[in-house]
Order: sequence, then structure tokens, then C-alpha cells
Amino acid sequence: MTPFRTLLSLVVLFAMLGFLTFIFPKNGIAVGPITLRFASFSSIFPIEAENSAQTEKEDPEKAIRKMMEEMRAKQFTAYADSLRFYEDFFKNGSTRFDFPDNDPTWLDRFFESIEKAKKDSAVIHIIHYGDSQIEEDRISATLRENMQSFFGGSGVGMLPAILEVPSMAIFYRSHGNLERHLLFGPESQEASHNRYGPMAQFSELNGKAEIFIQKHVRKSEFSHAGNFSQIRLLVSTKRSKFTTKLIYEREYEVQKDSLTETQIRKEKRRAIDPQIDTLGNLTVYTWKLPYTTSNAHISISGRAEIYTVISETPGGVSVDNVPMRGSSGTLFHRIDSPLLEASYKALNAKLIIMEYGGNLVPGSNAHNIDWTKKLITKQIQAIRKANPDADILFVGPADMAKQVNGKLQSYPSLERVIRALREVALENGAAYWDMHRVMGGKGSMIQWVQRIPPLAQKDHIHFSRSGAAYMGDLLFGALKMHFDYYQFRKAHDINAHKLEEIRSFADSTKASLKREAGKEILIDDDDTLIMIDLNTLQKANSNAQNVEGP
Repeated sequence: MTPFRTLLSLVVLFAMLGFLTFIFPKNGIAVGPITLRFASFSSIFPIEAENSAQTEKEDPEKAIRKMMEEMRAKQFTAYADSLRFYEDFFKNGSTRFDFPDNDPTWLDRFFESIEKAKKDSAVIHIIHYGDSQIEEDRISATLRENMQSFFGGSGVGMLPAILEVPSMAIFYRSHGNLERHLLFGPESQEASHNRYGPMAQFSELNGKAEIFIQKHVRKSEFSHAGNFSQIRLLVSTKRSKFTTKLIYEREYEVQKDSLTETQIRKEKRRAIDPQIDTLGNLTVYTWKLPYTTSNAHISISGRAEIYTVISETPGGVSVDNVPMRGSSGTLFHRIDSPLLEASYKALNAKLIIMEYGGNLVPGSNAHNIDWTKKLITKQIQAIRKANPDADILFVGPADMAKQVNGKLQSYPSLERVIRALREVALENGAAYWDMHRVMGGKGSMIQWVQRIPPLAQKDHIHFSRSGAAYMGDLLFGALKMHFDYYQFRKAHDINAHKLEEIRSFADSTKASLKREAGKEILIDDDDTLIMIDLNTLQKANSNAQNVEGP
């Protein structure tokens, strides 16, 4: 047979078979006990089904939705892990803050202010009020150095015209016709009015005076405090003649004979006349220096009330140390509110730290604790009225010990005072930092005194310089934890709604993991997922029943 005839025979054969697929009954033909069946065309060529599956498989919208869900689950899983780390600290960390409504985003406004100040080359002031625990710039100096190293800025911040207790961060002195008035000192030093300003004190000028600010060359750990490029005076001139001038020191390098050697030289320069701004009864004198300096000399003459001298550098933060020996911080409501408001505005103060309570402890009892709460409430409200744009952080007292029945132990009334201060702070929209808890709780002051080197003084009330520096580091660490949390949410655009979505996702994921999966089951042990074999679990239950009975 020729090839052509063979091909023709095959074509005819396939044509006949194809014809049979259409005419052959679907149920087949019964021949006795046997049923003859022939394949249908659709079973041989399932074109429509394949096309349908292919269409479903390649549906672009469905593929995109699936991809987005997978991406969302992957992101939320990563976010949930990070959030768990932060929220564990907010819940259990010994250095954590207590916030109104337990809101860990409470500090966001403060961090936004810092970022804006850096962008606008402005200065954000953090005012650290406190009792003798912060004298000599203790705690504040370490907090300042950490904050300026991380956020930018330099300078020691606010200083009174007369500084009786030296600062360990800088050299500062003044002399001349100045008289100091304190709201927190003996009555003989109080003024005849209530215009005390942001430091609860002022110095009255009648004649001439000199003020010197210089870097502390032996305190290298506070390098930022001694450098500044802006000096300000906050004064009230009583509408009388007041003059001032500033001499500052400029350091510069000169080339020596050798091309590789340079020499540092210093020269005194007189600054151009200051910029003068008026805010109500407050006058602000500002020198913006063309160079950063570490040595300045201010001459003043006339009649005026000097509220504060400020050294700072734009584009960062400044931490002001305002100690009040013997005070419980119950005096802010007595300061002239319009002057305090103008001062806070001039300072651009965005965080007010009130570290008080230690002087309340010895005289506190169950009968006067409500009076104490009302008095502290009045102080927080007075500051908030003068500066509604600032956040207020109340720092409670440290552990304190004394002899009780011949045994050294914490003050019995201390924990009562701490509870009252925390309650007052949170009720009035302020955050609370429990320094007693940070130290280690009841009896920790005794341990701090016994440390080598000691972290507290032998009076079992005040920190040593080492202990104060350690406390400043811990306070900065707590603030930085919240800044990292702020940056994490900002980087991933996690708002309050998205935060709740992530938490719900984490909760649902944890719940699904707890369900039985084959022979194993996941159980939650204090937020830690542990895999346990079911046979082991059943065997343990059986053994327990044999021991304890049914």
C-alpha cells in the first residue's frame, strides 16, 4: 500500500471514530451482561474546562488580592513582634512611665517639637524642677548630656544671676550690685511681689554687675554644657535705663612653620548689640554669636530684675536645672502667671519635669494625705495654665531610709506618698516616673549606700554623684525607648487605627496557634508560646488523676 493510501485510511478511520463520539449513546449499549461505552469528545478534549481553570488561575485581581493579603500578614507579623517588645517594656519595665489612660504615645507631641526645632534651628527647653536631690546639676547634667548627644544642641540652659551652689557641669560666677530673692527660701529673701519668673527666683540689679560663664575643663563627661552659640537674658527693666554688653572668646587655628602643625589661639571679641524682644512685662535680650564659644562675660548696668541667664545652641534641646532646696514644689501657684507664661513662651519649653515628694515624706500621715494631693494638684494646674503646650512629667521620690525601732529601713509613709503623687499626676494629665521603683523598691536605698562606689550618701536620702548620673542615664533610657517607639510607628505609618489592627492580628494569630495541630498543641505561658506533644500532655493528665483522684 502506498503512503498516500495509508494516510487516507488513517484519516477516514479517525473521522469515523470522531463521528461515533457524537452518535454513540452516553449511557452505552447493553449487550447481554456487558455494556459497551465509547469516550465522549469532551472527555477526550476538555478544552472548556481547561480554559476555565486557566482563566481562574490567571485572574489578575484575585492574584493581587492574594499577594496583598500575604504581604499584609508578613508585615503585621513583623510589626507585632516589634510592638510586643515595646509594649512589654511599657507594661513590665522597672524604668517605665505611668501615662494617663495608659497611652504609650503620650510623648509624641514632645518628640514632634524636637524634630521641628531641629528643622527650624530653634531650641526646645526641658525644665527640670526639683528639690535638693538635683542640686549641683545632679541628674539634670547627665540627662542633658545624653539628650544633646542624641538630639543635638549644647549649652547649660537656664542659670540664675546669682548661683549659690556651684554647677558641676560648668564654671559660673557673678559679682556686683545684685540682690537675690527666692520664693523657696527664708522669708527674709522673699520679694515684695510675686514676679519670680521661671526659676522661682530673681536677682535685683541696682548699679553694675558682671556675669561669667566658662566651660568646666575637668568635666569632660559634660562637654556639651560648656559650648554655646547663643546667650539670652530674661529681665524686667522697670522702665528704667538698662545697658548690657557681651564679650566672648573665639578659638581658631593658625598654621605654624611646619605645614603639618597647627596652633590653637584665642581672642576676645565684643558681640554686636543684642536683639531685644518684649513679651508683656518680660524683656528678652538675645546675642546670636557667629562662632560657638565656651567662655563669655556679660556686663550689665542700671535697674532691673534678672530672671535668668541662658546659654544654648539653636537646632536642638536644652535641659535646665532648677533646684529648690527644702521645697516640695508647692509654690508654682504663687508665681505671677502672666510672667511665667511669657517666660515659658520665650524659652520654648515643651517638657516640664517636676521632681518632688521627698520633703513631703517625713511629715506625711493618713490624715493629711488628701491635703497634700490637693496642693500638688494646684501646682500641676498652675504650670499647665502658664504653658498648655508643654507636657508635664512628675518624678516621684526615691527610696529613703531611717532608723525605725533601732533598725534601718524605708520610711513607713513613703509608699503612701508615692501612691498619692502618681494618682494626682495621672488625674491631671501628667505622666509619672516612679524613682522608688526604678531604684529597686523598698529597702533599695540601703543597698545603694552600700555599693562600692556608693550610689547614695550616708544620710540615706540623697544620691551620690555616681548615683545621680546613673539615675540620669535611666531617665534618658526611658525617654529614648519611647522615641524609638515613635520613630518605628512613624517609619511604618502606623496610626492609632492601624495599631489596633496589628494588635487584633497578633491576638488572632496567637489564638490560632493555640489550637490543636496534629499531635501537637501550642499553649500560652505568660505570652510565651510553647509546643507540647499531645500524648505527653494526656499522659501527664492521667498521672495527675492517679495521684489526686478523679
